[in-house]
Amino acid sequence: MAHRLALCHAGTGFLLEVLAAPWHTHDMAQVAWRQPTLRPGDVRVGDGAFCSLAHLALLHQQGLHARFRVHQQHMVDFTPARSHTTPKPRAAQKGLPRSRWLRQLGLTDPLVEWVKPVHPPAWMTPALCAALPAALCVRELRYRVAQAGCRTRTITVVTTLLEADLYPADALADLYRCRWPVETHLRHLTQTRGLAVLHGQRLAGVMKALTVLALVSNLGRLVTLEAAKRQGGALDRISVVDAVRWLSTARPGAPLPPLVVNPHRPDRVEPRAVKRRPKPYPLLMKPRRVARHALIQQHVSA
Repeated sequence: MAHRLALCHAGTGFLLEVLAAPWHTHDMAQVAWRQPTLRPGDVRVGDGAFCSLAHLALLHQQGLHARFRVHQQHMVDFTPARSHTTPKPRAAQKGLPRSRWLRQLGLTDPLVEWVKPVHPPAWMTPALCAALPAALCVRELRYRVAQAGCRTRTITVVTTLLEADLYPADALADLYRCRWPVETHLRHLTQTRGLAVLHGQRLAGVMKALTVLALVSNLGRLVTLEAAKRQGGALDRISVVDAVRWLSTARPGAPLPPLVVNPHRPDRVEPRAVKRRPKPYPLLMKPRRVARHALIQQHVSA
C-alpha cells in the first residue's frame, strides 16, 4: 500500500510532481520540502491536512501564497474584537481561539494573527521552527455551498491573500473550488487507466510504474489541451478516455482527430452508491499461506 501525493496545475491538470511514500505517511511529511516547480507569486491550494501556521509561514518565506481549508481542530470565531488565548499550555484557556482578531473585511471575512505554537510539528525540525516568525497575519473566510448533491454546506478557509479589493471573497471561493477537479485527475490515473493496482514486487518497480503513469497522464492532458484549442471547447470537457484511446493506436506523425466533447451538466446530481454488488466472499485479512494452512488443517481435522 502506497501513500500517493500529487501537485497539479489548476488550469491544465498537468502533474507537476508526484510523490510516493509508505502507507500511513502524513501529507506534510514530504510536501513542505518539495516546491521546486513553484515560483514566487504562485498560490498553493489544498485541504485541511496542509493547514498549519508552520506551513503557511514556510510558504510565505519563499514568496508563495496559500489557500487551505481550515483544519477541523482549529477554532474559528468571526466575532469582531473577540477574546483569544495564548498558545502556551499553562496559560491556555479552553473555548477561546488562539488567533488574535485584527480587522474585519466582511461578515465572515476577518484578518487575524496566527501565533506560532510552542512545540514544532512532527515534520519540522526545532531549528527550522525557531527561524519562523512568531506570528503571521492571515485571512479567514467562510462561505456557503448551495450546489445540490454536495455533502458540505459551509467551508472555512485560510489564505495569505490579504487584499480584499484585489482578492474578493467570491473569487477566493472560486479559487478553492478549482481544487475539486484534482480529485478527478487523480481518479483518471487509477480508474480510467485501470492502474489502481500496480504489480511491481519491489520498490524500484513500483516507482518506475508511477513515473511512467505520470508521464502518460501528462501526455494525455497535452492531447486534450491541443484538442481544446483546435475544437474551441473547454479543456475540462474534452474526453480524457478518448484521448488515451487515440494515443494507444496513433502512429508517429498522425494528425489529431476531433475528440469527444462531453456536455456541460452543472446541475447533475448522482448518488454516492455502487450499483454492482460485491462477491459474497470474506476479505483476505491474513497472509495467503496462513489462510491456506488453516484450510488444510481444517480438512485434516474433519
